[in-house]
Amino acid sequence: MTRIDVVRSALASISGRTYLEIGVKDGECFDAVDAETKVAVDPAFAFRPPFSSWSRRVRRAKRGAFYFRMTSDDFFAGPARRLAPYDVVFVDGLHTYEQSYADVLNALAVLADPGVVLVHDCNPVSEAAAAPTLHAAARTPGYTGEWNGEVYKALVRLRARSDVRACVIDCDQGVGIVVAGEPESRLHISPDDIARLGYADLVAQRTALLDLRPASALEEVIGRLAPTITPCRHSS
Repeated sequence: MTRIDVVRSALASISGRTYLEIGVKDGECFDAVDAETKVAVDPAFAFRPPFSSWSRRVRRAKRGAFYFRMTSDDFFAGPARRLAPYDVVFVDGLHTYEQSYADVLNALAVLADPGVVLVHDCNPVSEAAAAPTLHAAARTPGYTGEWNGEVYKALVRLRARSDVRACVIDCDQGVGIVVAGEPESRLHISPDDIARLGYADLVAQRTALLDLRPASALEEVIGRLAPTITPCRHSS
């Protein structure tokens, strides 16, 4: 199962029509997702967005594909609300703890009801991949080119909140599923302690910290995290 499978399942489960992706890079995931309205945000696309997107923005259209070459902070502070609410938001931007946490909170603020926020890179499998910066990752023994950063800390902090339900699906480097609502089980850990977490702590408590679920549990997870959502089995 890939992140694309999870995005498609989330959209299908709520009959979602509006999709937002933060951190698009080469567009592999964005292009593979079908939705009536798709919004791509990235400060440096690795491709040239189509002219039709610019035309839609000028006409202030509500449907079709839209591309915003800007940071996620600028997007949420500006054009995000014109196309909101979003049924599914996929966060795959800057992989720092602070930015990924801010992106999820901003996504929740423009999310439909029901709606789902998905977060990539939540389950790093090496110390190098979990380094706080790409520069630090490249200097860590065992670096293979993969960098998930400290997104896992953002998921831990979300699991410590009283108004959010969150867990991680064990596929494609970890895909977090986040919805608004009172959690079934809440972590009791302070922001300061979360900031001090290291990769060794994640290894020792991976399942407990992330509420890590197997890929085969995706249908059950979506149903339990968001009871108003009718689960839809993903297609492989």
